[in-house]
Amino acid sequence: MMNDEPVNPPASDPAEPRRPRRGRAQAVAVEMTQESPPATTGSGRDNGATPAPIDPPPAALEWDDTAPARRSAEQLFEVEIDIRQQSEQQSGPQAALGNFAAGVVRLIGENLQRMTNEQIERVTSMLQGVDLRDYLDPDFWKGIGMVLRYQIDEQINFIQRRQRGEYTTDPFGMDREIIEVARPFLSFMYHTWWRVKASGLEHVPAEGRALLVANHSGVLPWDGAMIATAVFNEHPAQNERIVRSLHLHWFTSLPVIAPTLAALGQVPGIPENAIRLLERDELVCVFPEGLKGVGKLFKDRYKLARFGRGGFVQAALRTQAPIVPVAVVGAEEIYPMLANAEGIAKLLGFPYFPLTPFFPWFGLLGVIPLPTRWSITFCPPIDTSAYGPDAADDPITVLALSEQVRETIQATINQKLAERTSVF
Repeated sequence: MMNDEPVNPPASDPAEPRRPRRGRAQAVAVEMTQESPPATTGSGRDNGATPAPIDPPPAALEWDDTAPARRSAEQLFEVEIDIRQQSEQQSGPQAALGNFAAGVVRLIGENLQRMTNEQIERVTSMLQGVDLRDYLDPDFWKGIGMVLRYQIDEQINFIQRRQRGEYTTDPFGMDREIIEVARPFLSFMYHTWWRVKASGLEHVPAEGRALLVANHSGVLPWDGAMIATAVFNEHPAQNERIVRSLHLHWFTSLPVIAPTLAALGQVPGIPENAIRLLERDELVCVFPEGLKGVGKLFKDRYKLARFGRGGFVQAALRTQAPIVPVAVVGAEEIYPMLANAEGIAKLLGFPYFPLTPFFPWFGLLGVIPLPTRWSITFCPPIDTSAYGPDAADDPITVLALSEQVRETIQATINQKLAERTSVF
């Protein structure tokens, strides 16, 4: 069931912010009832301080049909700010735990924004009596764990309902509802797990076509997901553009992975798909290193592999799309690949089978990426309009532009590595 809906989302309505507006940090103990705001708060670690009343929402603010979700989410975002302020006054493990707790609270709040009133009431009942400011209290993590489990179950039910075919996609299989389901989790990985710092986003066009060219690493394609999250969440235009990453064609042979990637907006990495997307004025992200990059051994980290035959340059020239080099630092260490078990890979039909300090020795736990600290740098764009579409057939021009992009990315990576003080 497919329809040819526009792929690029419209700009946000100024009257309707993308996420609930955050006011000043409030000290809240969470009782997110729909009838009235929480009345008091307190923490077992506030040295006996008298709980302070909580300000109700401004009288002039009129809630629409999504009022319970928006009000509850806004309260949780206020809690997140409060926890972060507490963690800034701590050091060592307590500070790290506070930052993680704030990220989890934010994740729950973002999930609430798309939940029904009945689901919100269920979450409310689970958090009754839990002081979300006191992240050092075991009851905090017990309540948070129950809510996360419930939200995951609801996401699974959502996917199961969609298996009945009640949805629409674009011509490439992208499903906006699935993207909205995945977005809170990707934001959590971006802000809390990897603490990504993005720079140069002003070089990414706010509208129209562009080709993002990035280095590839990390065994699994987390780098593409984080590049897309950076553009969606932090672009100065705040118009929530979707980045369409081109992935290895091998993934299309996997029964579960292939439709999931398509629903999230990713497309098989062939030149024809890049050209079609660019002609639709999309943001397209490619990884010219391909398999050589994502399956790179740890000893070869941050050394760019060859960029192939320059198919990405040809796509940019034919569509007159600017090329934006992107340098990702931090993804090389999330799965330190010590060796490639080629025999097992051939047996399973995989392009590679990574052996890391944790996988496959710890089973599924070994799939959890390490919480390294990332930086993503969007470099100044390379204008292709001066060459003309016919330049795509000139191998010298294609090779020169390909090397220019590769050298730009490598130089930026080297600079960021020199500035980095710690992997974590």
